[in-house]
Amino acid sequence: MICSKSYVVGQFLGYIGEEEYCLGDGSTWRIITPIYQVRRKQRPRVTVYRDENRYFMSVKGMGSDVEVEPVYLPKVMLETPAGRRSGPGIDDLEQQLEIAHQTKLALRKWRAYEESIKQLEECSA
Repeated sequence: MICSKSYVVGQFLGYIGEEEYCLGDGSTWRIITPIYQVRRKQRPRVTVYRDENRYFMSVKGMGSDVEVEPVYLPKVMLETPAGRRSGPGIDDLEQQLEIAHQTKLALRKWRAYEESIKQLEECSA
């Protein structure tokens, strides 16, 4: 049964075990398959489907599916069958998710910058 047909918000770097992926429909999924398969893509199409009690994610162009677990499922996803997510509010949700994703990336860069400054100070002391 298909749970979600969407896209990865922002840059997709590939299947990396335990990595979380935020999708355009507002859901967030974590890979639980021990895997490391790198393939950089920008906003690739994604299908999340359920097989018995397990969930799997298929990213267009990756060639294999990985087992995932839900981290966050928005109310609209819990109440609306896949393929019927349209109308007012969905575009706003996608914009909010993109802002959150960009903020997360900016914080990572800032922390790396702060760490490099600390290392430079330690070296010059």
